[in-house]
Amino acid sequence: MSHASGLLLSVVTSDIITSSSCPASGGLALGENAALVLGQIDFTSNGSGSGDAQLHQPQGITHDSKGIWVSDTQNNRVLHYPSSVASGGTPDIILGGTVGTGLNQFNNPQNLAVDSAGGLWVADYNNNRILHFPNGVATGDSADKVIGSSTGASGVSEVLLNHPRAAVVDSSGGVWVADSANNRAVHFPSPIPASGAFADLVLGQTSFTSGTSGAVSSSTFSNPIGIIMESSGSLWVSDTAHQRVMHFSSPLSNDMSADIVLGQSSFTASVNATSQTGLWTPTGLATDSKGGLWISDYSNQRAIHFSSPFGIGMDADNVLGEPNYTTSNPNLTLSQSQLAGPNALTLTSCGLWVADYTNNRVVLYP
Repeated sequence: MSHASGLLLSVVTSDIITSSSCPASGGLALGENAALVLGQIDFTSNGSGSGDAQLHQPQGITHDSKGIWVSDTQNNRVLHYPSSVASGGTPDIILGGTVGTGLNQFNNPQNLAVDSAGGLWVADYNNNRILHFPNGVATGDSADKVIGSSTGASGVSEVLLNHPRAAVVDSSGGVWVADSANNRAVHFPSPIPASGAFADLVLGQTSFTSGTSGAVSSSTFSNPIGIIMESSGSLWVSDTAHQRVMHFSSPLSNDMSADIVLGQSSFTASVNATSQTGLWTPTGLATDSKGGLWISDYSNQRAIHFSSPFGIGMDADNVLGEPNYTTSNPNLTLSQSQLAGPNALTLTSCGLWVADYTNNRVVLYP
């Protein structure tokens, strides 16, 4: 699946919306209706466009103290919506909008992350790089840091990336990258320079110069898309083509093995399933205040939740976008409750925001 991405979520200083401005919350009940939509004028429309109130296949979403950021992928731009936004609303900041390798341009931007200083990290997929925009960025501004190539070149090394999908910032300011076409996750230590960052850790490969998709095991990836870090420093990675999500416990080290797998019954299984235990093209990830994990389960057209403590092959305990654990909206029905290709998600005090890729919209489940 060449267009999917995962969620990038990092440490943020506060939730985006106060309770007084949130839609009425039902506590994320199984199969509930969304309460707010962006990119469309209502819940029964899904056309694409490049207007300020439109989206075209959004693939990434995260939040900061002032609102939410969305990667409007096919429009090659990243949009920020204020916390006061209502259904059908427009962004207050627009980055990019044209294809190119300039520091104010993107080529297929995907996952997003916000760091503790309020800076924004963007996985610039087809430019084989991660871009950083400082706190206070305004419409049309340029990035101030680049991880990977400054010219768009791909590669497999301590410096180069190959179609990165996502990034997450750790407590020290270092950055983990889901380097999808190199079938690895790589870490760049703090402080991140303006350009020319060197990785110091790799997962999914035995060295920084290998990038093949290995046999299914506890230490290999095939097209990793989503990546997120727990407060403990442990890491979750969406191992998308293997239909699973892998957990790596802190302290993290080179080529280490995962200790938990979700979506499969073992570390050597790799089957897609529409069930309470199975996944089918998992992409974005978000953790909640109780240590639980939300996964955007792309081909199952749903967001699915697993509660802590985690165990190998465990059951999920909540699902949004579907009324139960065994349906998957095969006809891509458009409605207020259903999803079509959910690609990324982020959890705020108002609820769960989901980038609904195929429907060209972002929806909020309160």
